[in-house]
Amino acid sequence: MEKITNLVTLDFAWQLVTAFLQCLKINLIMNRLIILFSSLAFIALTSCESGQEELPDEAMQGIALQDMLGEEEYWEGNKLEYKELFFLNQTDLFCKTDSNKTYSGIIKVRSRKGTIALLESYSSGLKNGDFFEYHDTGKLKSKRQYKQGMRHGYFFEWLNDGTIYSRKYFQDDLEDFGRFDDEGVSTTGKSMAALELATWKGEASDFYFKFAGDPKRGGIIHIRETEELYDGNVTALDNEGRKEAMLRYRKGKYHGTISKWDEKGNLWEEAEYDRGILVAFTIKNGKPFDPTQVIDVSEDPEMVNILFGD
Repeated sequence: MEKITNLVTLDFAWQLVTAFLQCLKINLIMNRLIILFSSLAFIALTSCESGQEELPDEAMQGIALQDMLGEEEYWEGNKLEYKELFFLNQTDLFCKTDSNKTYSGIIKVRSRKGTIALLESYSSGLKNGDFFEYHDTGKLKSKRQYKQGMRHGYFFEWLNDGTIYSRKYFQDDLEDFGRFDDEGVSTTGKSMAALELATWKGEASDFYFKFAGDPKRGGIIHIRETEELYDGNVTALDNEGRKEAMLRYRKGKYHGTISKWDEKGNLWEEAEYDRGILVAFTIKNGKPFDPTQVIDVSEDPEMVNILFGD
């Protein structure tokens, strides 16, 4: 009688464990469904708000529901964590740093400002599904489609204003050049980064995330991403959004009117440059500059940098 009772107890316990596991499985599926539909809703919303060109139906197919439910993992974090926690091994498989194992699942990367930057999908370390990249403004920057590591589907890129920069189509990693009448490329001859940064406005602390060089010492400025010499205008702001400087460049050098403001918002310095060469000051130390004035550079280290810096 005691053995029968024990068997009944064990059977009941096993039923409880089975029911618990079923609940966990249902919760896991529901969580993945929530992630999927949240991501697709966000993508649809940002695409509508940006006014971007509508993609062909086949290009806008999202991550397949069955594929999503079959993924093993979901990771979300910032760009710094992303670089620390994942890497490409010698065979170009996407792996986790802590285990060296290939990754299968969804990756959602956020920018320093908290906006979504990347949305990626991997299967056993291979790119598989739709890859989305976003501008700092939250607008869609690119959409790429992969199948088991190969480019397969539409590749689109947009500028920050929603203008399409390039469009391509691939099948099994081979480009179909006849898909678009305009061959799907920009006719400007400039890179996407150069077009986007032709007019840049942001905090001075963010300047060096986009550009490299030292403008304070007359250094040549280039675009960090592509190493192109910079042509364009920069408006630098302080951390409270007040204007600090307006800098104009041609081929990486100061060119035109360069203006700087003090912390109270007063125009502190203004000068004219011609392809990196100082032509004249119009305002110095908040006052109109007298070109006949004798400058004692020993009392003005900044002037030494401006006049004699490389």
